[in-house]
Amino acid sequence: MMQPDENAPERPASAYVIFSNDMREVLKGQELSFTEIAKTVGERWQVLSPNYRDKYERQAAAAKEKYYTELAEYKKTPEHAQYQEYLADFKAKHATPATGNQEYDAIPDSMR
Repeated sequence: MMQPDENAPERPASAYVIFSNDMREVLKGQELSFTEIAKTVGERWQVLSPNYRDKYERQAAAAKEKYYTELAEYKKTPEHAQYQEYLADFKAKHATPATGNQEYDAIPDSMR
């Protein structure tokens, strides 16, 4: 299994995820299952007024901008270069040799 790059900046949350986290805090005291919480959050997101939705969209955009700035800086580091080498090695070790016949390749070995 390929290992994630632990030194890379964390991907930013979307507007929906930020809203969802806020709503979970509001719903925390209630005796709701995970499914009920997810359904409630989704329903509330669907009817959220444009003003409130815009608030979450702005937060997500700011987080995304920060992420891309941090990512650009990270890509200049030796840690990023080292992870790229790891990726290349991983892909080389786990590449499946192609036979040139896609139809044949789709047939499991046990059926050949």
